[in-house]
Amino acid sequence: MMLRLMTLAAILVLTACVSQYESELSQQKEWEQLGAYHGEQGYREWDRKRLSKQGALTETEYEKYRAGYLQGRFEYCSGKAKVSTVVNPDYPDECNNGQSSYGLIDRGY
Repeated sequence: MMLRLMTLAAILVLTACVSQYESELSQQKEWEQLGAYHGEQGYREWDRKRLSKQGALTETEYEKYRAGYLQGRFEYCSGKAKVSTVVNPDYPDECNNGQSSYGLIDRGY
């Protein structure tokens, strides 16, 4: 009985880390769509380590994710300019400060 509870707890913890939609996109190798989803939702960008855990192993796959993320983030910030509601005040608002955590200049863009 204790083993079942521990197994159930482990499954719940693991499923909380990645949504079903994110998991499906990862399995289908739709890295650009996954990045766009994260950007459009205002989520933080996944780093290489996190992406490699989901199956993105090449530089090309990582760059596809980044391209989608940048597009999605642009959409998110464009829409956010029209809405002043702050859902989570502890989450940094990267849309307003003119800077980004992903260093476009450093990456040569």
